[in-house]
Amino acid sequence: MNEPFLFQNLSERITELFPEIDSDTTTKLLHTNEEYQKLHQRKKELLEQCPFITAVMYGDGPVSLNTEEHKKFVDYLNIVINLENIERMQLYFRGHMDGFSYLKKIEAI
Repeated sequence: MNEPFLFQNLSERITELFPEIDSDTTTKLLHTNEEYQKLHQRKKELLEQCPFITAVMYGDGPVSLNTEEHKKFVDYLNIVINLENIERMQLYFRGHMDGFSYLKKIEAI
């Protein structure tokens, strides 16, 4: 009888808490995951060394890249994809742990 309410309540809570969960996840990865740390550092370095990347990503006018700039931009995009993959995997595992805890709480397992 209370299960649909509990599920809805959980869904609303997760929606409200997701920005904090996401932030906590990336912070934890920065402190505990060596691969993530290296990728994050490389991304930061590329943005500092290559201001054209910001222009390509967030600018509003035409942008032209030479061969070397294009290579660095592709490198940047690959780094971003790898960082996001690590974050998604961590969130996936977090979801499994939270789901298991929730099922125990409602005595479904």
